Amino acid sequence: MQVTCPNCGAKVTADHINIHQMTAVCANCDTIFPFNLPTAKAKRRKVKQPAQLILRDDDTLEIDFRTNFRLDRNETVIASTIGGLSFLLISILLLNDGDSPAILTGAFFAVALTLFYIVALTIINKTHLKMDEDAITLTRGPLPNPLNQVNEISLAGVTNIKYEETALSKKEAFDTPRYQVWAETEDGSRRIIITNIIEEYAVYIAQRLDERLQTDLNPDTSRLEDDQHAAAEEEEAVGEREKRGRRRG
Repeated sequence: MQVTCPNCGAKVTADHINIHQMTAVCANCDTIFPFNLPTAKAKRRKVKQPAQLILRDDDTLEIDFRTNFRLDRNETVIASTIGGLSFLLISILLLNDGDSPAILTGAFFAVALTLFYIVALTIINKTHLKMDEDAITLTRGPLPNPLNQVNEISLAGVTNIKYEETALSKKEAFDTPRYQVWAETEDGSRRIIITNIIEEYAVYIAQRLDERLQTDLNPDTSRLEDDQHAAAEEEEAVGEREKRGRRRG
């Protein structure tokens, strides 16, 4: 449940909400105001977890997955494999040719290894997504890639997490459409979380991230209500004991 101050627009935390009296006090401007409980939200259609995707949902939400496109249709894998084999073949021919400079042979061999390493980055590495109350962090591993650094997306001001097909995918009409997951802020701007993934992954990831986000934004007030009810009962019991004590006196 999200309660906002009608005077200054600040969000009111759970410890400033009185469920029994349906009133709240704004810690920012000290305004006391009534509020109504929101109607129950319509249930969302649950998307089945993709088999290749690993999920851990504890104190933090973590999602791991490898590339989700067929490798025989992955342009990077195809080009790097062909290029690596070509440079490797040239390196072998130069090595067998006694007249070729060793530095030239080594250069071709180094290029071949680099291209094969690019293939390994795509095949072996996983995307690791981690979400806590403050941010979403994306990393790739276990093989190091100096061109792919840690990407952190702040959740400050984020209200929803959504997905959509990328503009390039729409323009090029890919056989397998590519999607992106993004965070929507209060002012309507976007923060891209992850892109170039298939629809199945995008729908599931966006759903799980948004569920965790809404849980953090709208904390469960049932515990608050129970605590307030228990406090009221305790206060009433103390009052009764004081009354009995005065009667005895």
